[in-house]
Amino acid sequence: MARQRHLNNAPITEALIDLVVKLPIETKDVSRIRSLHERIRERFPQEKEMQHIEYQFEIGPPRKEKTTSSPLGYRYDSADGRQVVQAKLNGFTFSWLKPYETWEVLRREAFSMWQLYQEIMKPEAIIRVATRYINQIEIPEPLTDFDDYLTAGPVVPKALPQVLTSFFTRIVVPDEENQMTAVITQAFQLGAKSNVVPVILDIDVSKEKLFANQSDAWDTIDSLRSFKNLIFFDSITEKTAELFE
Repeated sequence: MARQRHLNNAPITEALIDLVVKLPIETKDVSRIRSLHERIRERFPQEKEMQHIEYQFEIGPPRKEKTTSSPLGYRYDSADGRQVVQAKLNGFTFSWLKPYETWEVLRREAFSMWQLYQEIMKPEAIIRVATRYINQIEIPEPLTDFDDYLTAGPVVPKALPQVLTSFFTRIVVPDEENQMTAVITQAFQLGAKSNVVPVILDIDVSKEKLFANQSDAWDTIDSLRSFKNLIFFDSITEKTAELFE
């Protein structure tokens, strides 16, 4: 594992904060979200409708398949493509894409956009919060052993050639004491760059409960970030951390 500290060139390609909500009947109308765009259009000029899609299968004979869709909300992208707001009938997401700055900036901007969403949609409850960080770790070639860079890297059975061209692992880890859950995904596939091995380390941490108020929810989001940091630095070695200082 690596020592926890600030990395000046952290390998984050996307960081996001997500809140799942329950809306009252009177505001559960996707057209209300359009008024949010009027408030943020200067910063987030690009708008895209989001759909909720359902697939239904009936086992025959004859077998029947049916697809239905309904409006879910809207996605708003900033002019420079670095920030994304997703305002939906079931919640709110704020994303910050590469180049990442700091947690403080991400949280401040996300909270600002959340305040507008809350003002317009008036959620009666927050029932889940999450933060997710997607990292791309470019390991320099020649790579002789993933264990030099990852604490839980892939293992090839010893009887086989000790090479691989891709791997994918996904584990779900509950923190029962704090009632949090982490989904940790690692993936590698040979890419276009011949001088590096690109490894994705995707850390998604969440907590589900009926939050007392928005302060309770955002305090929990701060705790999720601490849990995420623990997972990140425990997943890499000092040799990896030094690549991003």
